Amino acid sequence: MKLSEVAYSHVKNMLIEGRVGANEWLPIDGIAAELGSSRQPVLEAMKRLVLEGFVEIMPQVGCRVRNPDPQEIDDFYRLFAAGEALIAELCAARAEPSDILSLRLISSQIGTLSTLGQDPQAIGENYRVLNRRLHAEMRRVSGSKPLADVVESLGDRSDFYVALTNRSIFALNVDQAHREHEAIITAIAKGDEAGAREAMERHIFATEHRVLDQPEGVKQQSVAALKQPAKRRTGRPTKN
Repeated sequence: MKLSEVAYSHVKNMLIEGRVGANEWLPIDGIAAELGSSRQPVLEAMKRLVLEGFVEIMPQVGCRVRNPDPQEIDDFYRLFAAGEALIAELCAARAEPSDILSLRLISSQIGTLSTLGQDPQAIGENYRVLNRRLHAEMRRVSGSKPLADVVESLGDRSDFYVALTNRSIFALNVDQAHREHEAIITAIAKGDEAGAREAMERHIFATEHRVLDQPEGVKQQSVAALKQPAKRRTGRPTKN
């Protein structure tokens, strides 16, 4: 593996695991020393992470973790919900009995997290790992590699937004998140494509509410809302 790929994976894991916070400077020399490389592979990794929306480069100063505003986060979750909903819809159309079993096994592990007596940080980290595994399995079952690749990258960014909250949001909501997963899997098992899509959208938008620390009934998103055209922005001239 190229050193730039190693550096990219290393820094990205730092970001999605919450080891660095918003506006925190990323020490290029320190990361290079940790990886046993020169600065160049780390800088190449940073440029890639800039394009993906994780960090920003301040010329003549350095690289720091981005601090996204609520509008950016909202826009992102609308996109993420659309991608994950299509994954769920394809799963409902294509899943075999063995696929359903695999999804249920992972979901059952998530369902036990609140009973293990762990501290919130451990519950949150275990949920993150199992949640990624469950959604990765759904992407596999969907049978669409191009879509799966795109949605996987969006999933990383969602984990990044979760990490930036610096709150154990899934430790506090693990049972509700488990119920959301179960609703998705039930629809997939029934071959209910529309139901799987809607259940996934509810799950993704619930994650957004948790990230933004909103009551989940405040800004209810729905399939109908997503189908409405976006409002025209003001201040932009229109042609007659």
